[in-house]
Amino acid sequence: MNKNLQESFKNPGCDFRGAPFWAWNGKLEPEELKRQIRIMKKMGLGGFFMHSRVGLDTPYLSKKWFECVNACLDEAKEQDMNAWLYDEDRWPSGAAGGLVTKNPEFRARRLFMTELTSVKKLRTEKNSVAIFAAKINESSATGIRRLPLNKPAKLAKGETLLHFHVVVDESSPWYNSQTYLDTLNKKAVAKFIQVTHEKYKKEISKQFGKRIPGIFTDEPNYHRTCLPTEDGGTSIPWTNTLPTVFKKRYGYDLIDHIPEIFFDLDDSRVSRTRYNFHDCLTFLFVEAFAKQIGEWCEKNNLSHTGHVLAEETLSSQVAAVGSCMRFYEHMQAPGMDLLTEHRREYDTAKQVSSVARQFDRKWRLTETYGCTGWDLPFSAHKALGDWQAALGINLRCQHLAWYTMLGQAKRDYPASIFQQSPWWESYEKVEDHFARIHSVMTQGREIRELLVIHPNESMWTLCKKGWIDSDTTNGYDKMLVELRDSLLSNNIDFDYGDEEIISRHAKIAKKRGVPARFALGKATYSAILVPPLITMRSTTLEILREFKAAGGQVVFAGTPPTHLDALPSDAPAKFAENCDSAPSKGAKLAKIVLANAKVLSITEESGREIPNTLHLLREDRENNYLFICNTSHSESQKKAFKISKDPSMVRDRKKAYEKVLITGFTDSIGAPLELDADTGDIFTADAKRSKNRNWKIATSL
Repeated sequence: MNKNLQESFKNPGCDFRGAPFWAWNGKLEPEELKRQIRIMKKMGLGGFFMHSRVGLDTPYLSKKWFECVNACLDEAKEQDMNAWLYDEDRWPSGAAGGLVTKNPEFRARRLFMTELTSVKKLRTEKNSVAIFAAKINESSATGIRRLPLNKPAKLAKGETLLHFHVVVDESSPWYNSQTYLDTLNKKAVAKFIQVTHEKYKKEISKQFGKRIPGIFTDEPNYHRTCLPTEDGGTSIPWTNTLPTVFKKRYGYDLIDHIPEIFFDLDDSRVSRTRYNFHDCLTFLFVEAFAKQIGEWCEKNNLSHTGHVLAEETLSSQVAAVGSCMRFYEHMQAPGMDLLTEHRREYDTAKQVSSVARQFDRKWRLTETYGCTGWDLPFSAHKALGDWQAALGINLRCQHLAWYTMLGQAKRDYPASIFQQSPWWESYEKVEDHFARIHSVMTQGREIRELLVIHPNESMWTLCKKGWIDSDTTNGYDKMLVELRDSLLSNNIDFDYGDEEIISRHAKIAKKRGVPARFALGKATYSAILVPPLITMRSTTLEILREFKAAGGQVVFAGTPPTHLDALPSDAPAKFAENCDSAPSKGAKLAKIVLANAKVLSITEESGREIPNTLHLLREDRENNYLFICNTSHSESQKKAFKISKDPSMVRDRKKAYEKVLITGFTDSIGAPLELDADTGDIFTADAKRSKNRNWKIATSL
């Protein structure tokens, strides 16, 4: 470990330290802003996000606003801190506080389906898209027929009239009497960039990439798919160009098949139209929002960071954004949101760190500690940050630091990790801990041998009327959590691979005398795990066949897919017959992938793998770097887990391990060092080499 890295570990710089959401929630004054930056410095923080918030009494993006921004830049330079931008007046990002959506063309809209029992109740309008008749049984439909808009025929006995019509969002005080943005509309997002990003460029571009590392986007989304409406109907996201883009991409008319998005037809539970619809939504959202802003940031020497809405489960992300990972591809510093102390959002962190690794993104952000309350102890700050660090997250954006508590501001989501909390002068202890971890654990590249095919596209097929609380949806969410936990509890680390990203960026890396590796962007893998998918892309099947033929390991967990590109096919099952198979959860799953996917062991003295540990392993030409986190859950606490929810309080997670053995690093030379992130001390680890040249490092957790 060279002297520069040792010094960085002992005294880490601002880049490795937290940068809180600084809630600009009152009447801003430059000198007061400067004073508060000096307080952040004393707290050990490395920067701040200048974040318009409820209570702001300075006009957004006004001359006074930029006077305040410039004052903060001056003080950030004086204190050697990072001054991050935020792209919205409150959240979610896109409307620029209503400045963009003053234009009705750019307002968010949805396609509503209204179910009527009589033609007499129908009221067509200029925004009516189509009318169908069908026999409906909850979320299933039979005998569907399209009717003319102008003269719908009479309904047969038992039929229901389905009226599909576009509704533009109503104005809301939250958007300053305007609406949210049509995030599927490329022109609308371009206007958002013009109003927001170009304004910052005009005023402060000289600090882009210097004192200003990047700009945060917060919870962009396209509403929710198959959301119940107040009148008992159901809605889906919409944009005016959707039918045209759909036909161009998939070769058939969307409107002719629109009921399939809402209903299973004639007992068929997998709809190609529904699958294509979600793929099209995701394409439009990513192209319009993520890609346009990401390219603008790349061109202007800024990092596009932040997070999307509803990342926490398969079903939540499918409803709001389609695929988080496809969005992250266009972020220089992809990120996540962790609310409360009760969420085990390991998959959210895994999605972020997987894409970051595959596209060589150093920084991975977390907006963290939101909604935790005033009584969250430092031990919980550490615990929540530790498990995220072990899953590859390294840029902490604390939620929240209040400019003021006056008026409505005091009712914002607590706690204020700032001068309003009595412990603020001691917070440097927390920041030093994480800054030391990140100074070391951003070195080199990550080591993960296993790629798990992400099943979000199979969840698309389940998204229909009444789906969100169904047993099938909850069961599929639970499936992924159980599969993930089976791997992590056996200390098998992995990345997720999005099928659409795989279709564009995957190849088989072959070298003479070396086993073939599956390359996805900048990352490579020796084994692929296919979870119980409902449908698989034909491009995925093709490259898995190529990888298997080259000698790579492909494991099918649970039942193989029954569909290819959402059409019935036995091709995946036939291919699976020639691959390794395993249950979708449990010790047998871990055992099947051990040989190729397991890099190290973290065990009790008895040799039993410790199920509560998470780890991050990196390497460069000189060193291996290992960070281990003990989540400290008892067996009874683990039994209470509910998908991504953890009912226990951090303070009650007390499982400790006095004697721990870390085994691995067969090819490493030199003596292992143990680094104390609490004190900055570095000392020789209690370690010895076994006969098979594995290192055995003794420690406690």
